[in-house]
Amino acid sequence: MKKFFVLSTVGVAMAIAVGCGKGEEQSATSKPTTLNINLATITPAPFPELQIPGFTFPEDADTIISWVQDTTEQGKTNVYKHGWGIWAGLTAMSNQVSSIGDTLRVYETWQTPKEIIASTNITEVKRDNRTNLKTPKQLGHAGSVDFKPIQLKSFTINTSVKESVAYDPTAAKRAKDSSLFMATKLYEIYERKGDSVIKNIPAFPNTSILIKPVYKLLKTASDSLELFPIATWHGTTETFKAFNETDWGTYVIVSTKGKGAGNGSQLHYLDKGFDSDNIPAKYIYNLSDFIHYTLSAEDASAYNEGLDDNEEKASEGDTVILVAMHVTTREIERWTWQTYWWAPDATNAPLPSSKAIANQQPEMLDAAASHYAMSVAYYMVNPLEGKYKTPKNQAPNYSFNPYLEAGFSYGVFAGYFSDIDTPTEQIPTYVGVRTNCMSCHAMASIDPLTLQFDPQSITPYVGASYTGLNDAIFKNQLKLDFAWSIEGNIDTTGISAYLKKLKRK
Repeated sequence: MKKFFVLSTVGVAMAIAVGCGKGEEQSATSKPTTLNINLATITPAPFPELQIPGFTFPEDADTIISWVQDTTEQGKTNVYKHGWGIWAGLTAMSNQVSSIGDTLRVYETWQTPKEIIASTNITEVKRDNRTNLKTPKQLGHAGSVDFKPIQLKSFTINTSVKESVAYDPTAAKRAKDSSLFMATKLYEIYERKGDSVIKNIPAFPNTSILIKPVYKLLKTASDSLELFPIATWHGTTETFKAFNETDWGTYVIVSTKGKGAGNGSQLHYLDKGFDSDNIPAKYIYNLSDFIHYTLSAEDASAYNEGLDDNEEKASEGDTVILVAMHVTTREIERWTWQTYWWAPDATNAPLPSSKAIANQQPEMLDAAASHYAMSVAYYMVNPLEGKYKTPKNQAPNYSFNPYLEAGFSYGVFAGYFSDIDTPTEQIPTYVGVRTNCMSCHAMASIDPLTLQFDPQSITPYVGASYTGLNDAIFKNQLKLDFAWSIEGNIDTTGISAYLKKLKRK
């Protein structure tokens, strides 16, 4: 049986709070930068039609569920093919060009929550380059931030990452048309649902895709630097603990001058025989092995807002490389979940990926996009759960991203500790390497009582465990259709006046 120990509602709320901390009547679209920048018109590109045998998007929900219920290898293979087809569409080149002349990949054209809010009366997105990068909100939870650099003999490894969140055009349209980022609208939805125990926002259409691309900074604006180390994943740990980049023990070198000949090999933090002058080329990878781009002045300015003391500042001309991406699609009611990360040897990636997953990569991926591993979560626990009833004799389904969740300690879960009952033992699942994307996002909700001040949820992050769609924990909450990104980007403009008007009625 799943067990929960809730320390306190206040503790949960503090740990899960990811609001912007805006004052009353301040719009979420405001930017502190005053740079004089050139803006390009960027039209969000739709998910493309792909010529991949056996891949359809959006896929019929019953078909996807049949894959999950299929206990043969073919069922798993169908899921893997689908996840890779989504990756192929996201990383395909669009016909959109930024103001600095870069052709954008499909996912790079999509709108952020702030842009969706700003586009209420605008039909085109105007921006300088790609979407602005910031510290992942999920890393602001208790015990999950460790940006202390790793000091090696000749290198310093930067352990920080930055993200953006974006919605495909159909998801953006639903969010815009239904005003899902506006506190006033969320309160209205909650109120008109009446006295029903479980309340939800309008569901996103089945074509919806939400993404969270994650990058690392390379200080390439300095001509004196051309080799950059990054921590790389070599597999999970069996120890019940947070597993940060500082603990992984493995890294590679990124060359900006094309000097790499990486063959899947990784260096170890304890290796003392190499310095910057004698590293074998098999440990060095080129920028062409990564999805990457150059920062503009506006990109760098946005990047530097709110940096930790241990983090390097960005400059115009620096490079960011994609190291991870969370991706979810609304093809099924609980959404499909796939997560990707850069791997030295993507053909034989370790857990939570596998060689079987890697074998389903489509040929159409370019050299950079094919350098990423994938993990999937199309269900919470095994055997496949129902909508409302917790299955017995569960087995955990771990699916996490090394660069995002592996560093989670039990403090991230704010006292909401869960176990999974297998046929032979109870398995605790409240550290990052024992999490599942679907389980955690099932908790996405907003507490209506906080909308006037600092919007937040009292439903916490959870590990790889089952949560029913009508679980009692959602009572008096407004569920957000699995989208934590709504809770983290609510615009409180007008909410005070709105609530005062309601009281007068």
